[in-house]
This record gives sequence, structure tokens and C-alpha cells, in this order.
Amino acid sequence: MLDNVKQVSINKPIYFLSCLSLLKNRWKGSGQLIKMNKQLAMTVVLVLMIAILLAGCDGQNNDQEPVKEADPLAEENVLTIEGSGVAKTTQLTLQEIQGMQIDIIEDEYFALNNWGTKQYFSFKGVSLWQLLSKAGVKDTAQQVVITSEDGYSITYTIADVKREDYIDETNPEKKYKMIIAWEENGQVYDPARYPFRLVMGQKEPGDINKQNWVAKVKTIKVD
Repeated sequence: MLDNVKQVSINKPIYFLSCLSLLKNRWKGSGQLIKMNKQLAMTVVLVLMIAILLAGCDGQNNDQEPVKEADPLAEENVLTIEGSGVAKTTQLTLQEIQGMQIDIIEDEYFALNNWGTKQYFSFKGVSLWQLLSKAGVKDTAQQVVITSEDGYSITYTIADVKREDYIDETNPEKKYKMIIAWEENGQVYDPARYPFRLVMGQKEPGDINKQNWVAKVKTIKVD
């Protein structure tokens, strides 16, 4: 019975009244209206009301806005290299950076924070200097400003960016480059939310270098 009832449409509420009228006429004709069990009558009415409500849900407008695919060139998905020290403004997605003819660097970077905590983090990325060179750094360039999505920025000289001998104070043999990483401890950063991080070693023993690891890098400005 319920399968048939579910076909009632919310656009035809008169169906409900017609059903009641039909039941009433049949019960009158058979002389059984007075003797009808009240509980049965209430059950019939309840079933019809539920059917109307269900039909109403089915009849609602189910049109939805089409799901938009993520724009690979949306602002939050690209790294922008700009400024008077480069030939032109360049925007690069993570996939484009990974596909460049640049050596991939995978290494354990030593970190010292403001509380004296010493840790190692595994990173994968590319040399910042090589990345800037691909973007066309001019000979007149003097500094590089790296800015995160929240507005935090840090400035380095061109010489700082070119260095390949940043250190690990616990391992004198270790030498690091300044890199733009997209993977940390085996986990790739979310490619839809500035998946780039500046990472570097220490300039000298005791240097608190972790504070220089700019997360979610948005722009690199060369002047």
C-alpha cells in the first residue's frame, strides 16, 4: 500500500480530500461508518498525510549550481615572482615548478627555534636561486623579498640567496642551499593553498633559523 501512496504529488493536495470522500461514501454505502474502528481511521489519515509530505519532498526543485573545478591559475595556487629585478612577472603552479629542469633537493634540514629546541625536518623542493634564474634575474638585482599569504615577509640579499653553505651546527660537514619546498616529512603541501615554503640552514652556530622558514609563500619580489 505504501508504494502506491508514495506516488501522490504535492502539487495535487485535492487527492487527499478525494481519498477521504471516497472512503466516507463507501463506508456510508455499506452501513459501516459508525462501526469503523477509530484507530484504523486515524492510521489511514496519517498514512495519507505522510504520503503527501513525501511527495512534496520529491517535488521540490533539485536544481543545483554546477560544481566548479579548481582553477590551477587561481591566486592561491601559484607562486608569483615579480619586481624590477626580473625580466617579467612570472606565475608558476606547483606542477610547473616540479616539471622544470631544476635539480630536486631532498634533505634533512636542521632547525633551531626561539626556545632552543633542536629538530630535523625532511624537505623536498628546489634551489631558490635556480628557480629565480629560470625566471630571469637581472644583473642589477640586489635583494629578494619573500612574502607569505598572511603578509609576513623576510628580506635577503642576492648573495644570501646564492649561498650553498648554510650549516647544521651539530654536523660541521653538512651544507645547505636555500630552497622552496613543497613537501615536508613525506607530506605534500595542499596544492590549492600556496604549497610553497622557504627553508634554509643556519648562517652560523647558534643562528635561530626556523623563524626564517616562511610558510605558504605567495610572492617573491626581486629588486
